[in-house]
Amino acid sequence: MAIMSNSTAVQMMGRDPVVPYESAPISTPSTISTLTGTEPTTNKETRLDPETADIIPNNTTLDTPLQLVTNALDITDDPSESPYTFRAFIIGLGLSSFGAVIAEIFYFKPQTVGVQPIFLIIAAFCLGETSVLIPRWGPLGRFLNPGPFSQKEHVFIVIMASSAAGSALGTEQLAVQSLYYGKQPGAVSAIFMLFSSQCIGYGLLGVMRKTFIYPTKFVWPTSLPLASLFQSMHLNKDLAMKRMRLFWYLCLGVMIWEIVPQYVFPLTVGISVFCLANQNSAVFTHLFGGTNGNEGMGLFSWSMDWQYIGTTQFVLPLNTLVNQLVGYVGCVILTVAAYYFNLWNAWDYPFLAQALFTSNGTVYNQTEILDKNNEVDTGALSAYGLPMFATSNTLSLLTMNMGTTAAVMHIFLWNWNDVKLFFATFAPQTIKAHLISATTPLQHWKISGRTNDQPSPTPKPFPGTEGDPHFAAMSAYKDAPSWWYHGVLILATAIGLECCYEQETGLPWWAFFTALGLAWFLTAIFACMCGITGFYFPPATAIQMIGAYLVPRRPVANMMFTLYGSNALMQAIAMLADLKLAQYAKLPPRATFAAQMVGTCVGAVLNWVTMNSIVESQRGVLVSVEGTSVWSGQNVQTYNAQAVAWGGAGNEMFGRDGIYWMVPMGLLFGLVAPIPFWIGHKFFPKLRLDYFNTFIICTWLGVLSVGINSSLMAYFVFGFLAQGYIRRYRPLLFAKWNLIVAAGIAGGCSLIVFILTFAVFGGSGTERLFPAWWGNNNQGNVDRCLYMNGD
Repeated sequence: MAIMSNSTAVQMMGRDPVVPYESAPISTPSTISTLTGTEPTTNKETRLDPETADIIPNNTTLDTPLQLVTNALDITDDPSESPYTFRAFIIGLGLSSFGAVIAEIFYFKPQTVGVQPIFLIIAAFCLGETSVLIPRWGPLGRFLNPGPFSQKEHVFIVIMASSAAGSALGTEQLAVQSLYYGKQPGAVSAIFMLFSSQCIGYGLLGVMRKTFIYPTKFVWPTSLPLASLFQSMHLNKDLAMKRMRLFWYLCLGVMIWEIVPQYVFPLTVGISVFCLANQNSAVFTHLFGGTNGNEGMGLFSWSMDWQYIGTTQFVLPLNTLVNQLVGYVGCVILTVAAYYFNLWNAWDYPFLAQALFTSNGTVYNQTEILDKNNEVDTGALSAYGLPMFATSNTLSLLTMNMGTTAAVMHIFLWNWNDVKLFFATFAPQTIKAHLISATTPLQHWKISGRTNDQPSPTPKPFPGTEGDPHFAAMSAYKDAPSWWYHGVLILATAIGLECCYEQETGLPWWAFFTALGLAWFLTAIFACMCGITGFYFPPATAIQMIGAYLVPRRPVANMMFTLYGSNALMQAIAMLADLKLAQYAKLPPRATFAAQMVGTCVGAVLNWVTMNSIVESQRGVLVSVEGTSVWSGQNVQTYNAQAVAWGGAGNEMFGRDGIYWMVPMGLLFGLVAPIPFWIGHKFFPKLRLDYFNTFIICTWLGVLSVGINSSLMAYFVFGFLAQGYIRRYRPLLFAKWNLIVAAGIAGGCSLIVFILTFAVFGGSGTERLFPAWWGNNNQGNVDRCLYMNGD
C-alpha cells in the first residue's frame, strides 16, 4: 500500500524525538546546546558545510533538529523579493483551478490518485520560467514580467495551488446526500458549506500557530523535501545546480521505469516468492499476497513500484520507522490470527473489505432500514438485520481508536512542555491579552518587539527557537495579525451552523460546537505529534463514534459531525505544514495566509462544480457495487457505509451488548497503552522505553486493512538504509543529497501516474490495456497467489 504519501519528509534522528526538551537523552555537546536553548557551536572546525566538505571532521552528526535544518537547507534570504506579482497570482490561480478539478475527478476513479505538491512545484517552475521570456517593453511588459522568477513567487504559487488541489471532504458529504438520500442542497448553500468546512480549521489553530511553528523542535518533516527542491531550483550555487540535475535525472528515470510496473509488467508491483511457489493456497494468499487491492498482508513481498513504496522511508526519523515496523509486525499477527480464529464471524466475510455486509455475507442495502426522513427505522432494522464488518476492518476501527487516545496520553506524558503554551492560550489573562491585541491590527510580530513607529531591536527569542537561523530571518517580515484568523473562525462557524439547519442535516447546534471543540483539542495533540515525528493519521473513527453517541439514528447528522470534527483538524495540520514551509523558504506570513485562503476558496468552488457534474452524469455507476473501469463510487460508498453503521445502528453494533463492543473500548485501551512505557522509563531509563511511540504502533496495528500491501518490505529496507546507516555514518552525503533524491522520485511518480491515467487507464474515457501475458495476469491476482474472488 502507499504509505502516507502526504507525510514525505525528513526529521530529526530517532534519539527520542517525542519527549520534552529537558528529559531528552543527552549524548553530545550539540545535543545539549539544542535541548537547553544555548547557542550551538558553528565554527569552521565543527559545522557541517556541504560546500566545504574537505574540512569537515568524520565525527560530525545530524542528531538534532537544529543540525538538520541548518545543514540540509540554505539559510540565506533576500527580503527585497516580493511574492505579490501579477504572474504569481495568475499562475497560482491557474494551477489551483487545474488541481481542484483533477483531484475531484480522481476522487471518483477506481484508483484514487492525489495531485502531489512535487508535481505542482515542477509545473509552477516551468510556467514561471516561461513568463520570463515576455518582453519587458514599457510599463505593461514590466508588469507582466517583473524580472527573474523568484523563490518567493514560486512558494506563493505552490501553497496557493496545493491548498486547492484536493477533494474537499465536504464534496463527499454532498455527493452522499445526493446519491443516497435524495437531498441535493442548492448551489449557494453547498458552496458556502465547503467554504466553511475548508476554512474553519485555519481559524481554529491560526491564533495558536506560533506554538507549533516557531520552535525548532517542530521540524514538520513534510515540508523539508519541498523546501530543498525550491532552493535547488532558485539558489545560484554550484551545489544547487548539481542537486537540480540530480532531481531531473531521477525524475526522468523514475518516469521511464514506472511504465514497467504500472502498465507493462504489473507483477513487479509485488513479487511474492511464496505465492509463485504455491499458487493454490488460501493461507498463502492471505499472508503473502498483496499486489492486488484487498488481497492480503503482503508479507515478504518485494515491490519495485515507487508509486506504492513512496519516499517517506527515506526521510522519516529512525524512531518513527522503528515504531512503524513494530506496528506492522503486530498488524500481520493480529489480522491473520483474528481471521483464522473466526473472530467476529470472520469466515462469513472477505479477508479484507471495507463494505457493509448482512449476516450471510451479502452486501448490505441501507435503503431497507431508512425512513422517509433518512433516519433509521428501528423496526426495519430489526427485520432486515444489523450491518456487519469484515474482521480486518473491525480491527482497523479498534486500533485507530487506540491510536487516537494513545496520542493524547503520549503527548501529555512526554511532551507536556511542548503543548502547555497552546492550552495556556485559553487562560483568562491570555484571552484578555488577545482581545487587546485584536484591537491593534497593524502591529508587527510580538516576538520582534517592534511597533509601527519604532526601529527593530534585537528579536526576542520565542521559547525553543534559540540559535535557529530560519526563525531569526523571519523577523524581517510582519506576521499575519491574529484578528485575521479570529475573523475566519467566526465567519466559518456562522456559515457552517447555518448550513447544518438550512440543509436539514439533523445536527443540532450544541453537537456542531462539540465537533469544533473536539477538533480544536485533537489539533493540539496531532500538530505536536506530526510536527515532531512526521507521522499523522486522521482520527476520523473516534470522531464519528462520538458523533454517533451524541446524535443517534441520524446518518446525515453523523456525516456532518464528522465533516466539521475531522476536516477542521486535517485543514489545520495542512496549514501548519505550509507555514513551516514558508519559514524555511522565507515567504512572508501574510503572503502565506493570502495564498492559503485564495487557494482554498477557489478549490472549494471548482470541487463542487466538478462533483456535481460527475454525480449527475454517472449516478447509476456511482451507486453500483462494481463501478466501471473509468468511474467508481467506492469512496462515497465507504463514507456512507460508516455513517449508516455509526450514526444509524451504533448502539446495536457498538454498545455494551453489540457484537463490536470492543471497538469503542479501543479508546480506553489507547489511554492505558503509553503508561507502562512512561513508568518504566522513569525507573529504568537505560531500557530506553521512551523510544516507543504507542500512537504510531497502535495506528499501524490496523494499517493493512485496505489497499495494496506488497510495498512494506521495500519501504522498511530503504528507510533503514537512509536513516539508520547513511544519516548516522555518512551525514555529509545525507545532508547534500537525501532530500533531493526523495523529491526526484516523488516527482517522477507524480508525472507518470498523471500521464498514464489519461493515456491508457481510462481517464480520457477509453481504457487501453497492455496485451495479456504472464507478467500482467488480468484474470486473477497479479502476483499469482490463489484468487479468492472476494471470498
